[in-house]
Amino acid sequence: MRRFFFDPSLRKGDSVFLSEEESRHIAKVLRLKQGDTIELLDGLGAVYQAVVTTVERQVQAEIQGVVSRETDAGKPLWVWQGILKGEKMDTVVQKCTELGVTGMIPFQSSRCQGKLDPMQGRKKHERWQRIALAACKQCLRLQITQINSPASYAVSLTAKAADTDILRLLFWEEEKTTHLHHIREIGQAGSLALMLGPEGGLTRQEVDEARLLGWRTVGLGDRILRAETATLSAVAIVQYLAGNL
Repeated sequence: MRRFFFDPSLRKGDSVFLSEEESRHIAKVLRLKQGDTIELLDGLGAVYQAVVTTVERQVQAEIQGVVSRETDAGKPLWVWQGILKGEKMDTVVQKCTELGVTGMIPFQSSRCQGKLDPMQGRKKHERWQRIALAACKQCLRLQITQINSPASYAVSLTAKAADTDILRLLFWEEEKTTHLHHIREIGQAGSLALMLGPEGGLTRQEVDEARLLGWRTVGLGDRILRAETATLSAVAIVQYLAGNL
């Protein structure tokens, strides 16, 4: 059964309007017609059976009933990611989505390669959202990974500042004393936050700024990993320790 995401705010009773991108996929790529049955996901954990009622620029469907509802999406895990160059960032967004990350906060730190102007930032953000959406469909995930707009490092540090039940772990290649296996609180924390820098890593000043806001520095071992490898390794290990895998 073909699955499509919809914005719950665009639902009117049992009538649902799909986004322009999903509508184009239905009408132009799959060539579905009025009366065809599809499944709709609201991005919040529910799956509905629906029938296509209108095939135009914005496809409309009528919900027939609930197929399933995800009751436990696991422990929330957010990833602060220093923006990586080119396809590396695309890969991280895709794989983090597959690994069940709740949301990602891309940031520009001093060692990021190149700086995004507002227009470039919007385009990148839209691309990452499309990648996350496609990854959700591929892995049959019911909840969409939230991708925040790119922000400066300083602004990113203020994200989710009010969440007092979150365990904040900053993965830093210069941390030689505390390794991930030393962090026993992962299984008990209400939610988790992981921060990883760009290809050149984070500066000591940036690390110190994060520490002042409650981030704990941890290492992944003696090997120097590529930035994208470090992120996916950290996410997979923490998701396992948190009981999310």
